[in-house]
Amino acid sequence: MATSTAPPRTTPRGPSLGALTRRIDRMSERRFALLMFVPAAVLIALIVLPPIAAVFGMSLFRIELLKGGPDHFVGLNNARRMFTDSNFTAAIPRTVLFAAGSTLLTVPLAIGTALILNKRLRFGAALTVMLMLPWAIAPIVTGFFWRFMFQPSFGIVTNLLHAVGVAHGPILWLEDPHKAFVIAIAATAWRSAPLLALIILASLKAIPDALYKAAVMDGATRWQAFRAVTLPAIRPALLVCTVLQIIISLQVFDLLFQLTRGGPGLETTTIAYYIYDSAFNRLSLGYSAMLALFLTAVIVVCSLLAVYFRGGRRKRPEVFEDDLASMTLTAAATRASGSKTPADQRARRARRMPAWVTRTATVFAGALLVVWSIGPTLWIALASIQPEGSVTSSPLRLTWHLSFKHYADIFSSPEWISSIRVSLIVTVATTVITLLVGSLTAYPLARLRLPGKNAVIGMLVFTYTVPALVLMIPLLLVFNHLGLTDTVRGLVIANVAFSLPLAIWLLKNIFEGVPVALESSARADGCSRVGTLFRITIPAARSGIAATALLLMISVWNEFLFAVVLGNHGAVTVTRRIGYINSPTGIGGDPPYTYQAAAGIVAVLPVVVLVMLFHRRISAGLTQGYTKA
Repeated sequence: MATSTAPPRTTPRGPSLGALTRRIDRMSERRFALLMFVPAAVLIALIVLPPIAAVFGMSLFRIELLKGGPDHFVGLNNARRMFTDSNFTAAIPRTVLFAAGSTLLTVPLAIGTALILNKRLRFGAALTVMLMLPWAIAPIVTGFFWRFMFQPSFGIVTNLLHAVGVAHGPILWLEDPHKAFVIAIAATAWRSAPLLALIILASLKAIPDALYKAAVMDGATRWQAFRAVTLPAIRPALLVCTVLQIIISLQVFDLLFQLTRGGPGLETTTIAYYIYDSAFNRLSLGYSAMLALFLTAVIVVCSLLAVYFRGGRRKRPEVFEDDLASMTLTAAATRASGSKTPADQRARRARRMPAWVTRTATVFAGALLVVWSIGPTLWIALASIQPEGSVTSSPLRLTWHLSFKHYADIFSSPEWISSIRVSLIVTVATTVITLLVGSLTAYPLARLRLPGKNAVIGMLVFTYTVPALVLMIPLLLVFNHLGLTDTVRGLVIANVAFSLPLAIWLLKNIFEGVPVALESSARADGCSRVGTLFRITIPAARSGIAATALLLMISVWNEFLFAVVLGNHGAVTVTRRIGYINSPTGIGGDPPYTYQAAAGIVAVLPVVVLVMLFHRRISAGLTQGYTKA
């Protein structure tokens, strides 16, 4: 009788994918979360935390590379030096004034923009794109645009004032300390207002329409409805926006670098710009580290205020319901009393402006906001296709004989092609890696009950609030030691590490919005943890993930500081190239102004396209962390 023999069993070289997923399924929640945290923890621990620790260490030493002498421990002498440094002490009130001025201008602009965007208009999508455009433009390009508009002899603002007879001859806009300061504030507000508007818009959309109907039934005018219904509902958002704009103003560097270079003299040198000047121009590394810690402390305090105000950002639903019930009962009692309107309501309605006046004012305000938002970009685009003499003459002699020569020059230039390639590679690689690593970290924060989760979230928020400018010197030293300076991979690593905290925060809120029942059903059907994440949770959250990806792409494309500090010749991004386009080049001097205008449009073209195609998702992504956290 023949006997059959079973084929010999072979031992696999490594665990199969199925065995790996089963092993993951057998893990406790804590071990599973730790496994998911590993990629982000490694990046943050190796790239972000050492520079933060190094800043604290450097602040206790005398490190003066230009003055020479040994580096030695000085304890808190650098802190005492801060308050005896007349240039720094002068920068403190200047920074406070800059933050206050930009906030006072930005918040009303944001309110007006949000109110217009909240209306159901026929061309609402186009209007949203136009009003969002300034936010998408890199700060370094914003500074370039505004400097171009305020050229003393031929800037568009100069020519407009000449045309209406207000001024004659050159106007030294950026050479006058007061004018330069005001222009810097206006440019900061121009770029910041759309972000704050979208935060306010999220609060406006949360107000029940029934409250406004009840107010109308009570005889309230639009202004009275705004004061009684709209303003109380958005007050927490306004407080958050105020603190957020102060934080933004404290960190303004790129825009000042391009617009005023901190001048004339030191008249537009804020604390952030003074830190850059101390570190990179005077190479006073220990002292600049102490200055950086001072700025970080101020920003952390402001961030804590934002978190405090944010806790009360929404009016509780039961309060809305109480208000609604009260207003509805009042209106019902008025109707039941048999009188059409009380005397005070008749008086209020008598004072009500005609509908056509309100409509005209709304249209006029909307038109002004549109001109304010897209005017600088349109002017630079027009100047880029004009002959040089048409743009640099006073009065302007614009012509229909348009020329795209400068664009052809840029796209045939090896330097610009290299910069565009570097920016694209850094943007795409950073976005993909950040989304992957951020998703793995955000999922357990959103889904699992873990001890110390709040501490992890707090650490992420802290690392995000630390300004990148604070960490540049130690980061440069670390990257120099690792051979990562002036390389594309160095820029990618830096951008990923510093983008991760915000990406994790946004993705956590997005995953929390996915119904738990979907994952429970998948697990009950035998799907593994990893399979549930990639087959159920991520596809269900794809809209929010796409919004996060768009925000990351715009942010990384616009990044300037890493490009300046870590790049040199081999890894020059578009923003770095535009940041130095007006620097003296020796032979030949500065490039023509129309060439500079074309370069500015090339720098913003990708983000303009993204905003035009995906403005709805970008709007959702901008408000994601605010509305869900």
